Amino acid sequence: MKYFILFIVCISLLIGCSNLDKAKEVRVIGQMKPDEENQYHLYSFWSAFPKENWEEEVIDKDLRRQFELYFSFDVPVGKLHLVSYPGPDTDKFKEYVEVLDLDEYPTFIILDHEGIVLRTTDVNELLDFIHALPDIEYSE
Repeated sequence: MKYFILFIVCISLLIGCSNLDKAKEVRVIGQMKPDEENQYHLYSFWSAFPKENWEEEVIDKDLRRQFELYFSFDVPVGKLHLVSYPGPDTDKFKEYVEVLDLDEYPTFIILDHEGIVLRTTDVNELLDFIHALPDIEYSE
C-alpha cells in the first residue's frame, strides 16, 4: 500500500511538471503569434550579432558563416507584419531557446494566428516561403 501511494505521488508530480512545460510553451507561442488571420510574424534567432570589424577577428567557422549570412540576409518587404531579432543576451531569448528547443543557429520561425507555420535553418527555404505569402493589404 505504501508503494502504491508513493507511485501515485510520483505520477502526479510528473504530470504536473509536463503540464507546466506545456503551459509555458502555449504562453510563449501565444505572445509570438499575430492576433489576426493573414498576418505573419518572423522571429530570427542568431547565436551572436556581429560587432564592428568582425571580419578581422579570429572566430570559428560556424560563427563566421552566421555573420556573413546575417549581413546578406534581406527580408522581403510587404509580406510580414513583424520581424524580430531577439538579442542572444536577453532573458526573452533564453526563454525562446528553452521553449522552442533551439539548438542550431540561425533558426527562423514564422508564425500565423494559429502558431508556427515554418521552422528552418535554411535561408533559401525561408525566402521561398516568404515570397509565397500574400502581400499585406493596407486599408486606407
